[in-house]
Amino acid sequence: MALAGTVIGGTIAFYNDTETSNGNIFVAGSIDLKVDHTKQTYNGEVCVSNCVEINDNLIENGGFEDPNVPSGGWAIYPDDSLTSWVVESGAGLEIQDNAAGAPHGGNQLAELDSNNPSVISQTLTTIPGGKYKLRFWYSPRPNRPAGDNTIGAVVQVVSDNTLLVNDTIGAASAGGSGTSWTEYVYNFIATDGSTKIKFSDLGTANSFGGYLDDVSVREMECTDGGLPNGGVCTLWGEQDLGPGDTFWNFPDIKPADWGTNVISLHVDSNDAYACLIVHDADDQENTLLDPEVDMGDDAINGNLDGFGELSNYLDLFAWNDLNANGVYEPTGETSIYEGDFQTELIQMTLTGGGPTQFVGLAWCAGNIQVDHTNGGGAITCDGDGMLNDAQSDSLSASLSAYAEQTRNNPNFSCAGVDLDGPEEDDV
Repeated sequence: MALAGTVIGGTIAFYNDTETSNGNIFVAGSIDLKVDHTKQTYNGEVCVSNCVEINDNLIENGGFEDPNVPSGGWAIYPDDSLTSWVVESGAGLEIQDNAAGAPHGGNQLAELDSNNPSVISQTLTTIPGGKYKLRFWYSPRPNRPAGDNTIGAVVQVVSDNTLLVNDTIGAASAGGSGTSWTEYVYNFIATDGSTKIKFSDLGTANSFGGYLDDVSVREMECTDGGLPNGGVCTLWGEQDLGPGDTFWNFPDIKPADWGTNVISLHVDSNDAYACLIVHDADDQENTLLDPEVDMGDDAINGNLDGFGELSNYLDLFAWNDLNANGVYEPTGETSIYEGDFQTELIQMTLTGGGPTQFVGLAWCAGNIQVDHTNGGGAITCDGDGMLNDAQSDSLSASLSAYAEQTRNNPNFSCAGVDLDGPEEDDV
């Protein structure tokens, strides 16, 4: 009997299938480096830009006028269905209408210790790099001891939970016979398209808590600001750096002058090593004054040599500023550079799209002294270290932020950076 399908001189695939993978793509990885500058001080004075509030209040129901509570009454709302405020924890938002004290404005106010300590919030649409002002009014509850009246105020980046504002209010406030309202104001720079405003009761859990009223957040339109002790200051949110984005601009430095800055670096897509590097310093003599000559500072062939000494007397300290408050706290925060101004400052590792890492900088015209002991953290500036040969000198330099991928790059060092290479931002 012959076998059906027998073939001589060739082969046949009786069972076949073809799978095709379409649209195969290779894309080179990228690093997009952004830099922000959120705080600055000079001789203890805080940089304040010249800003005006614009546009409408971004907070809904900031006066707690909705829903309407009968005069003299109060009610607890466990969710945001009526109040526009999200209850994140606790029994709910308590709204009072002159029940145990007069509101700051309108007819109603909020208490956060309703049946127990509660947390309320609103998430706002913000512009990354935009400047905003948070305002609210606080009063201790009448006839209650200090322990009952503590509340917390937080401004938080939604994407990575970074705290832009984190303050505790009323911890030592005892209530009098009536409400006593105080306004609290905070400026912040948004680093994300969504920013959360959050209030919490932090007092004794006994249904008596501090009062909150007339909450507002408005965008600000700002121009460069000044510092009371001289100099120009500029703050900005997460962005590429360009002309005018300077961390330091001080035209009249004296011995023992000092200042601080808070900045952060951000990378998208890929993890990266990051550096802050001072380079291209131009230390100018400008002129020779008698005190400089007395120090042995002289001209070459009757002409200024062009090499000033100011850079010799500037010290810098940098640390990982976890809470972005511009204060070095050795318990929990890490020193990452201390020394000469003209050198590599920082090498750190950033997570692409990850939590914000803030860097605190402190500079000193003289010898900087940092208390690294637990519970210490004081930064002082000894002006005796700055001598007369720096009089009339000027110094300009670039501070570059540089990023390079970490993957397959185990031997990276900021010391070998070519500033004409991959992504960088200069100021």
